[in-house]
Amino acid sequence: MKIMLALRPCSPGLAQRLAADDALARALGAKAHPALGFLFPKFFDASGPVLPRLLELAGGEPVSFLREMQCSPADLAASSHFEAVCRSTIAQTRADSKATMAAYHADTLHPTASRWSVRLPQKIYLSKPVAGTAISHVDDWTGEYVLGPQAAAALRESGLTGFELRPLLHADSGSGHEGGQHLVARTLLPAALEDATTFETFDDGPRQPSTPRRYGLLSYAAGALEDSPDLARTAEPWGAWRTPVWIVHQRAREWFDAAQVRGWKFQPVLQQGSRLHAEHTQKWEDVLGRLREAGASVLA
Repeated sequence: MKIMLALRPCSPGLAQRLAADDALARALGAKAHPALGFLFPKFFDASGPVLPRLLELAGGEPVSFLREMQCSPADLAASSHFEAVCRSTIAQTRADSKATMAAYHADTLHPTASRWSVRLPQKIYLSKPVAGTAISHVDDWTGEYVLGPQAAAALRESGLTGFELRPLLHADSGSGHEGGQHLVARTLLPAALEDATTFETFDDGPRQPSTPRRYGLLSYAAGALEDSPDLARTAEPWGAWRTPVWIVHQRAREWFDAAQVRGWKFQPVLQQGSRLHAEHTQKWEDVLGRLREAGASVLA
């Protein structure tokens, strides 16, 4: 398991200092930029020599990083559950988006086992057909997934539990069509653990419900997911527009791979007390401590 970081745009002066260090420039993937001097889009291992050298050259200048988790095949094999991460998006028309937004506003948030309520959309408007064997996130804002006709038919026959499939809707008529199916959850999971890798923000003001945030992987108490179905959604609104994310059992991940349904990447969900959970916690404590000491931050 590795925590990978990528430097966000920084001041021209720091960009010049970083680019002048040949080894660091290669590690960060330095690319010339007309306004900023250089951009550094390449992800690097946060536990290696790159981060200390970068922070040294920054000299206390505030910098921030993007992050992603990199898990080995052994990490995946050792996990019983996984978070589904989007790797495919299908765009809505303006009319689709307007109709979906109206449906969102007409719905109420649902209470959960966590401190937060979530939105569970029951209607998705999408005029265009979904690719036959794909599972795709609807536009970049909905938090919802749709399957192509072949993928949906295969999932119905898979024997997997915890989901429903509903027709996609035309924005003009509200009628369903055969261009794909909307994936809907039957079950919400218990609350995830809140630890040093999670926090909350008040995106809509201090009087509004907070939004949960996290740096790394989701974690649950030991045994919390034992009775969960093959596909379920979280009790927290980790997704867009206060939607929960999808969590799948190992057998569901294996089915998606074997059936070649493309559009989801899978990252481990951790169990408290496991080797992976201890490793994950220690790595993030080390990285966050080092960043805070340098006045740096990581986006979550």
